[in-house]
Amino acid sequence: MKDVAILIPVAPFEPLSIIKKSVLSVSHLEKTGVVLNILYIVDCPDGPDERTRYLRDKDVGYLERSDTRGRRGGAINDGMERFQKPDGTLDTDFVALFDVDSRPDCDFIVKCIEAIENDANAVMASGPRYITNQEEGWVAKIIAAEYSFFEDVYHLYEKFDGFEQFNGLIGVIDARALDDTRLNEDAHCEDLEFTQRMYIAGKKPVLAETKVGEQGPTSLKELYNQRVRWLSGALEGLEENMAEFSLAPIPLNRKVAWFTSITLPFMAFLLAPIVPVYGFRLWSKGHDHVLLKTMGLVFHVWLISFCGAHALLNRAMKTRTAWTDTSRSDV
Repeated sequence: MKDVAILIPVAPFEPLSIIKKSVLSVSHLEKTGVVLNILYIVDCPDGPDERTRYLRDKDVGYLERSDTRGRRGGAINDGMERFQKPDGTLDTDFVALFDVDSRPDCDFIVKCIEAIENDANAVMASGPRYITNQEEGWVAKIIAAEYSFFEDVYHLYEKFDGFEQFNGLIGVIDARALDDTRLNEDAHCEDLEFTQRMYIAGKKPVLAETKVGEQGPTSLKELYNQRVRWLSGALEGLEENMAEFSLAPIPLNRKVAWFTSITLPFMAFLLAPIVPVYGFRLWSKGHDHVLLKTMGLVFHVWLISFCGAHALLNRAMKTRTAWTDTSRSDV
């Protein structure tokens, strides 16, 4: 039997209803050959609330944090301390990371473990994402189309050993990769920073044959703020890792894929003339509202370019991009 520590950070703005849906979703995870140890890390700057009372009453593991230090990265670090042995290693075989809005397939854990164990260089696995709240408006529909594109890119990079980045580190990580190390709480995007460290060390994430749903932004403001932060993290990674990535003992195609993944969003508008062609791919994959989603993607590549310009301006002025709260749908 393999021990799996499931860590689920919960920000102060997350409502009780979404936690209830999360607990139900996690309870359906397949347990063949694994022992699941669930821990919700709940930020409660105003003290214990109905969310922690619910978890206590349901006998679900939780950890209260009295502040929001390090946001998601800090919560994960605090959660890992619960599983840390005196020598700094983790007393578990794998660590699974979810957001409170994550809706993994039932076989998500076992499929990810299988993918890691089938590749000697793999330290993390995840599956393609899909949007669970795309009926909440046109913004969420556009993100659903974008995630469909990301799924195709994941499969392409998997085939050619490219650079794969699972946002939020949603997935399963070999606990040995976390021994004596923690997520960088000062990074704009702790997930990208950790993934780059893995690649530079000669390790990598792999794609598993499973999926995980998550909520997308439902307003243009939320989407814009989220992407400015993501692209600020990309700039940070480019500045800090360009030399190390160039010299790392990893294949050239992986280095090129990393550089392309980091820099292309800043010039995404160049793709606008060919984006409509992807509409046929959406249609072939059974998407609804194909015309809306295709036109939305054309708008989206321009939006991403503006977000990139904003991130560049923040970097030049040494202004830190703020982490903004996200509204939730009841799914």
